[in-house]
Amino acid sequence: AVVSTQSTGGKDLLGSVTIRGHIYNDPELFSLEDLCSVKDRSMMESLRPIVTSWLQHVDNCGLCRGKGFICELCARKEVIYPFQLTTVFQCQMCWTCFHQSCFSGTCPKCARIQSRRTLSQEVDPAPQEILSN
Repeated sequence: AVVSTQSTGGKDLLGSVTIRGHIYNDPELFSLEDLCSVKDRSMMESLRPIVTSWLQHVDNCGLCRGKGFICELCARKEVIYPFQLTTVFQCQMCWTCFHQSCFSGTCPKCARIQSRRTLSQEVDPAPQEILSN
């Protein structure tokens, strides 16, 4: 698999990095060698420069930054991403992201969507209700 974006001009983001292809092609597939390298922490050390490079790319690429989120609960200008597992919460219904420290248990976007549905049903009764009246 080639990972590229507009700012790389379609170039492979992996560049000259050598990594076993199945690690990013099929992340649920592990070889015995992979499991051993996880245990002895050598996989973490080999992946660290790749992850660092990709994070720098995301920070500097307008296309990638455009796929991030602004926490609507605090409205800080910081762009947040679902892959920031330790600091970001992602709603499993609408996929919007919030800082974990801001999120209180109710997704405001889902609440707005539900409110609009309820309002829409009250304003526009179902066709069966119109026919029965």
